[in-house]
Amino acid sequence: MDVRGKSIVLIGRFDGLRQDEAQRRLEELGARVTGAVTSRTDLVFVDSLHYNEGRKLQEARGRNIPIFDEQALRALLADEDASDHGEPQAAGAVSDLVALRARLLKLEREQGITEEHRAATREVRERPGALLRHPYSHQTEINDYALSPCGRYLATGTLPGGDHSGTLQIWEMVTGRCVNDIGIQGGIGRPGDERSIQWSADSRRIGLAYDTDHLGVFDPFSPFLGSVTLAECLVTDGTTRPVPWALAPDGTRVFVNSGTPCEVGGCIVPMDSGELHWTSRDAPPAHPFLLADRLREDLRTEEMAAHDGVTLQADRWVRWSRDGARLQAQGESRGHAEAFVIDVSSGQVSWLAGIGELAAWSPDDRLLVHYDKGLRFLDAVTGKPSGRETGHQGVSALQWGMRGNVPRLAALVGAGNASRTQPGVLIYDEDRFRYRLDVTPVQEGMVYADSWAWAPSGDAGAWLTADGRVEVWSLDGDEPQRLRTLDVPSETGVLLWGADDVLVAMGPTTLRFLRAGSGEVLGDFAFLHKPRVPKPLGTNYWFFARRHFAPDDKTWCALFEEGVVIAPDGRGMESLDEILAWTVNERLAWPVRWGELDVVPDARSAGTALGDAPDGEWLRNYWDSL
Repeated sequence: MDVRGKSIVLIGRFDGLRQDEAQRRLEELGARVTGAVTSRTDLVFVDSLHYNEGRKLQEARGRNIPIFDEQALRALLADEDASDHGEPQAAGAVSDLVALRARLLKLEREQGITEEHRAATREVRERPGALLRHPYSHQTEINDYALSPCGRYLATGTLPGGDHSGTLQIWEMVTGRCVNDIGIQGGIGRPGDERSIQWSADSRRIGLAYDTDHLGVFDPFSPFLGSVTLAECLVTDGTTRPVPWALAPDGTRVFVNSGTPCEVGGCIVPMDSGELHWTSRDAPPAHPFLLADRLREDLRTEEMAAHDGVTLQADRWVRWSRDGARLQAQGESRGHAEAFVIDVSSGQVSWLAGIGELAAWSPDDRLLVHYDKGLRFLDAVTGKPSGRETGHQGVSALQWGMRGNVPRLAALVGAGNASRTQPGVLIYDEDRFRYRLDVTPVQEGMVYADSWAWAPSGDAGAWLTADGRVEVWSLDGDEPQRLRTLDVPSETGVLLWGADDVLVAMGPTTLRFLRAGSGEVLGDFAFLHKPRVPKPLGTNYWFFARRHFAPDDKTWCALFEEGVVIAPDGRGMESLDEILAWTVNERLAWPVRWGELDVVPDARSAGTALGDAPDGEWLRNYWDSL
């Protein structure tokens, strides 16, 4: 958060931090600290005891001044290392295991499981932050998802289940295993909304639209009982659905398309740490969170005729450029779609152009393609036409990839399109047509454009076909070449291609992780099983709820971090290895087959197997009391 030149008021007593010390350090950052809330006050920080009371606080609310909590103040005053939440150290703590795991996988293929595997697993289990985990935390259908920019992790989110909370699950792509799950109050997103989950560019922070009208930044690798919420803001005017928003590449700012008094709608709010309460609609036009009060005069062309008296809004889609300098947006005014770019430093619109209903920005920020009775390309920096309009008709989805520094486009033409064009996939390098793939893409999906996936290298692609299979094609030669066909679950609607050549085939209640090069299945999961049998730990104790999981429609199982698993159906290590994993620091999954598990038939046996562990003593005392 940049406080240079800002007028700040401190309210209350901050535990372990005197007000005079906080004032001195804020002034060193270039702020001016005053004792009274006035029309010139820019920010207020308040301690937790006075968050809902006091004359100064009421004055700040009455003047619609942004109010931050104590956590935000402490993060602002902390040095860079302290405010990083320890994540780089956590990442480094598992880096040695990544190489060791790869070496042991190679050894297993050559010699089977050896004593070296078992010894390494014993060491992993003794590490702080190591625990046994199952993948079945989702209690409702997957509502949204996002692949991390590094390609190593997948995030999936759900709406509330029976406990009024949704779930964020983090999956390690290379193993196809869940490495973390976090309960999210009110659930993530809403049905039909996209981009409710967004990663920072370094894959260390994750932004969520949750609990109807909340926006928050979370640590995706924080333990369940740790401090997962890094920052949150309530600036969306109490809407009943998430508004268009975008997490900045650095993960510390959020653009929100909320109501404003300006001609350029929306605001950019800091999300370093802590909680922010503020209403943008009633803010003065010159407020530093808002965008430009007035549009540049040179933009008042015929494209702006529809905006006389109407705020320019990014009410369809918005994202940040890779360098964080521009916002690339799509909106609608009086029934017409439009695209525009906002310069973040000035809040001004750089250009505005009418577009077709279907549009997509290239990953390198150079091109915007849209479909309007043919594919049309615009220079994303200037808004001017790039290349020639193509005559390709019937395009129903657009998906960009990158091959080196060249953006590549896949334009999907589905069956039964209005122009009666033959189904297929059109491949472009930048704005130049390359070739056509005569296939029939699937017609429905969670997000239709994601029925196509580019390889991270950009030299291959995969898509979900109309007959429910995945075809992988090489696209690096003069002619495309089909490499292989993969089987996926029948309800698959999304394909994602991450690091280590791993494909994800996703449906509302299924996930399958596959090697794109060989078809090897790394993980295969179906959720929302409801066995009609008693749970082994009962239903009376909330602290056991997270231990239960249902791998199928017949059996409830339970696990304990110490390596004890209750499996009433007698399933063994091979079956459990397909779903369970040891996880370290919520980042890395380790195969359970390389070590030992105590698999027992019931809770009484689990109490004995757990020995002196807290749950073991409780279970023994409980069963002895019956």
